[in-house]
Amino acid sequence: MSGIGHLAAGFAAKSTAPKIPLWVLLVASETNDLLYLLFSATGIEPKADIVTMDFVQGVRFSAVVSNPWSHGLFMSVVWSAIVAGIAFLFYWDRRASMLIGAVALSHWALDFLMHSNLPIFFDGSLLVGLGLENSGMGFLFMTIFDIVILAVGVIIYFRAKSKRNEKI
Repeated sequence: MSGIGHLAAGFAAKSTAPKIPLWVLLVASETNDLLYLLFSATGIEPKADIVTMDFVQGVRFSAVVSNPWSHGLFMSVVWSAIVAGIAFLFYWDRRASMLIGAVALSHWALDFLMHSNLPIFFDGSLLVGLGLENSGMGFLFMTIFDIVILAVGVIIYFRAKSKRNEKI
């Protein structure tokens, strides 16, 4: 995904957790991509070089790249648990920490739709994903889907916010 669709989970989750700052949920929704930036900058994971990106060919990379530390299923679960643990240290609220961890894990679920190179474990393990980015129509669908789910998340956020303001 382009990244913006991931924010939808943070906006939507805010409606059920008014005490958690919105920025915390938005950062949680981008956990995998933030880790990718860190890991690719330090050489832990390879950078993905995009050759073309359009609605005719989809997204084409110069080589198939796997990012198990930031985007693998196993490590995504680990990062989500760590995020939830850190949240618990700040909020001392199991429900809030589980919600933040779930928002972090939602990143992988949405990436599953877009990519076809998500490792289950580490390098050499099975790569999964629907790979909608690999065709022009699939990439167009995912671009529209990104925008729609972000809009829905923002609408949920603002509706919940206005309801809270009405109660005051």
